[in-house]
Amino acid sequence: MESSKVFSGKRIEYIDALRGFTMILVVLSHVAIFCVGAYDVSHYHHYLQQIRMPLFFLISGFVLYKVDTVWNLKHIVGFLSRKFVVQILSTSLFFVLYAHCCSIDVMQGVSDIYKSGYWFTYVLFFFYVFYSIIRFTCRKYEDYVCIVVAGLFYIINWPPLFNSIPISEAIKSILSIPFWCYFCFFLLGTLLRKYFDCVQDLLDRRELIAICVFIYFLLNIYRDVIPGNNGVVVSFSISISGIVIIFSFFRTYQKSFSKEKLLGRILQYIGRHTLDIYLLHYFFIPRGLAQAVTVFKDYPMPVVEFVYSLVIALIIIGFCLLISNVIRLSPTLAHILFGVRKKI
Repeated sequence: MESSKVFSGKRIEYIDALRGFTMILVVLSHVAIFCVGAYDVSHYHHYLQQIRMPLFFLISGFVLYKVDTVWNLKHIVGFLSRKFVVQILSTSLFFVLYAHCCSIDVMQGVSDIYKSGYWFTYVLFFFYVFYSIIRFTCRKYEDYVCIVVAGLFYIINWPPLFNSIPISEAIKSILSIPFWCYFCFFLLGTLLRKYFDCVQDLLDRRELIAICVFIYFLLNIYRDVIPGNNGVVVSFSISISGIVIIFSFFRTYQKSFSKEKLLGRILQYIGRHTLDIYLLHYFFIPRGLAQAVTVFKDYPMPVVEFVYSLVIALIIIGFCLLISNVIRLSPTLAHILFGVRKKI
């Protein structure tokens, strides 16, 4: 039974706020890596890493799904054409500009799995392609086929299987294949919205949240002693349980994340401009600062480092939103760079 309540055309406010929260986590982690240099020292980054990208892809899948979408050839061509402009062409423009500003060799950046940080939008476009093909060719069993494909993408990320794939390492890096494991979370987002009424009934059961909290912390505490501790089952269980906890938190306290509250308005505004922030924020990260600020490496202070990194991250996000609004003054630039549809 598909959900009927959520498809009224009205945006779900706490989902926008959740997306904004996830964007803050992304910028925060990049500040910790490139600016503060304490990413491997502070343990809280380890916990955030397990959740932030899976949650980001899950939300991307959630907002993509529309109950009345007919995935015929005409729709797919138009859909992928629009996404190609934003996810590939626009991202490539920012990537080349960023490479020029930071004296990065473009070809070296392309062959790098991380694409100098711009891998997310490329990989997301691949997911749009995979999802479109499956919805077009397997209309009767698309959910089951998606689950099988997502499972395969996640399993092949297991090192023994990944190393045995008959594809050169260069191609694996160019296509960022190791990140294809996130397709399962993207797919989960589409299913979450498709069956949202059932999911909400499930989330109303408090014992589910208690189980997820128990699983998340138990697996993290004893991960080093679990046989095959780097296996896909353990990693997936940690990510899923963490996502359920955060999603349930935002849903339970959704009034605090509504437009009537200051926090809600801020997070929703960030959530509606995640692409702008993602494409722009690398330009504002003061990478050289990590060489000067060594106190967090020499004397780990997680709470202080978190506040310090968060303040820098919020300042960077503020600059990104300012530049974004300037760019959006031109409908043409907004359309080319951020995929904003021109008003007719």
